[in-house]
Amino acid sequence: MNLRDTNLRYAALKLIADAVKEAMEDEKAGHLAALQASVEDTGARSWTVTIGGEKVATLNLAQRSAGVKITDEAALVAAVEQVHPDMIESRLKPWAAKQLLDSIVDVTDDGGVTRDGEVLPGISETPAGAPYQSLRWEKAGGRELVADAIRSGDLAALLADTGLPMIGGAA
Repeated sequence: MNLRDTNLRYAALKLIADAVKEAMEDEKAGHLAALQASVEDTGARSWTVTIGGEKVATLNLAQRSAGVKITDEAALVAAVEQVHPDMIESRLKPWAAKQLLDSIVDVTDDGGVTRDGEVLPGISETPAGAPYQSLRWEKAGGRELVADAIRSGDLAALLADTGLPMIGGAA
């Protein structure tokens, strides 16, 4: 392929990528709101995505769970160094950070409280993350079925207002 064709191919793929990015940004908030409304109505947090009755994917409304994290490593290192010097190199060893976070049973303004009652500064609680969509394709051809439906025009009406130039809307 010569440079002229490579440049045109790049431009075409960039046009498609930009259009898809914009369409996803427009779609995501409304879709998330619809999923959240469905959860309130039905309690379901997982949905099957089908084409012609055939399952192509599973869509879940996921949420990062709350937890604890190190917010002031220097303070934590100083405290741990006095009691557990084997856990310290020039910084907290990764296995030690995991072990310490796993031992936290409570978090106060002073830091994380371990099972042994030790208060470790520099540890705070993290709130649960915002809900988000998680799509998992069926291993047996889910992507291919959707791609075929797009190529054949079966999804043209559904996707017409997305602005995707290859599906019927202008960029």
